[in-house]
Amino acid sequence: MPPPLLSRQLLLWERNKMEGVLKCGSWATVRTYTYCFFLNSADKGWWWENVIAALFQRHYPVSWLIRATLSESENFKEAVIKLAKTPLIADVYYIVGGTSPREGVVITRNRNSPADIWPLDPLNGAWFRVETNYDHWKPVPKEDDRRTPAIKALNAMGQANLSLQKLFQVLSVFPVYNNYTVYTTVMSAASPERYMTRIRNLG
Repeated sequence: MPPPLLSRQLLLWERNKMEGVLKCGSWATVRTYTYCFFLNSADKGWWWENVIAALFQRHYPVSWLIRATLSESENFKEAVIKLAKTPLIADVYYIVGGTSPREGVVITRNRNSPADIWPLDPLNGAWFRVETNYDHWKPVPKEDDRRTPAIKALNAMGQANLSLQKLFQVLSVFPVYNNYTVYTTVMSAASPERYMTRIRNLG
């Protein structure tokens, strides 16, 4: 679940060194016509481990890596490598999309390295991946199973009907959308002008 702070973030258009980057303070970011990615929290470890990684090991805060990736990574592959290999202060999931059907991956990160890289495989039927704040290879907690309803909704929609509007509908199915959903974002690196974030619950 994203921290409450994120519910009040603003959409920013940065026009300096990173011309052409649409950056949303909610951790959903598009580098126009190149790649997009979303940071998803992983509730693992202890807070003091984050402090040690930040102060003594000089690891990146997860949000700083977003900006560094946008300014330094020119394409999807470079972005995936940077997000996967840069030491971080906390465990996270980075969901990265590109502009071609095979450019999509979920990067499960621990502080020092990737725990897993889970790419799309559309030629073998894996045209989507679902990440809901839990390691994809482990069962989700019964009290927070958003994964199963999301997979059912995506399969019911079908790849042929995929659009940002339909994807927003999938993300609005209960319990994918619930009382803890702060915002919902849909985006496409190939169509950055269609980026959309809706604030859902400010409580």
